Amino acid sequence: MKKTYSQCHDVSEKNTDYLNVSIKRSKGLLPDMEVAKAYSKIISDLKIKDFSLLDVGCLTGHFYKTFNLKIKSNINYYGIDPFKLHINAAKEIWKKNKKVNFKLGWAQKIPFNKKKFDIVICSNVLTHIPEINTPLREMIRVAKKYVILRTPIHDKSYRIQMVLNSKWFKNTNIKPENEFDLKGNPRAYEYYDVHSKDYLKSVIYKIHKRAKIKIIKDTFFSKKNIQNKKEKKSYGTKVIEGSQVYDNILLLPHHFVIIKL
Repeated sequence: MKKTYSQCHDVSEKNTDYLNVSIKRSKGLLPDMEVAKAYSKIISDLKIKDFSLLDVGCLTGHFYKTFNLKIKSNINYYGIDPFKLHINAAKEIWKKNKKVNFKLGWAQKIPFNKKKFDIVICSNVLTHIPEINTPLREMIRVAKKYVILRTPIHDKSYRIQMVLNSKWFKNTNIKPENEFDLKGNPRAYEYYDVHSKDYLKSVIYKIHKRAKIKIIKDTFFSKKNIQNKKEKKSYGTKVIEGSQVYDNILLLPHHFVIIKL
């Protein structure tokens, strides 16, 4: 099973479901994500006139489409993603826009020099990474002014793994009877970790002692838009009793974390 930084590639390396949705969003064929609109509001409130921005885990750069419409500033947008199918699609979509750039790269090893970007954003990525010290250190390293995260946060931390098999997930060849190895470890999986507020803040302060941290619960979403039936994905998020829930099992206590450097 191919892995990098203890992350399983079966989830994303050949998964075209989320890719196709991202392509349609970038082209304006699907509505903007609720999270992209929320990011637009948060960034606008910073009142930075012109800025460079790095999107860590960018897919095809569909956030830029939202930002370009909703943020009244000149934005030089950069996106990194570890998978070629995402970056290749992104480059094709935005090839005529000189303010948009894409590069292969992992959150754990960002391919840019220190203090390269005014703002670094990372949405729904840390939850899938088993060790968050390294990516946070990398994001803070390349940021000048702000790092803005969106990730599940609670008063307690949880280590959660969704185990994949070929019966319901087409991008793995692991059969249901082989989901776990003889040591009890899943062969193909995706992390859905929730980090405690105390732990996340302690990691940030170890990297940057003078950082100012603001944590905001994500309530900036429409149930109708979250559950858009036109977005054909193998699995997705629902809203139950006002909270975002993944696959009817995992409550996702999403928060925005604004780190001022």
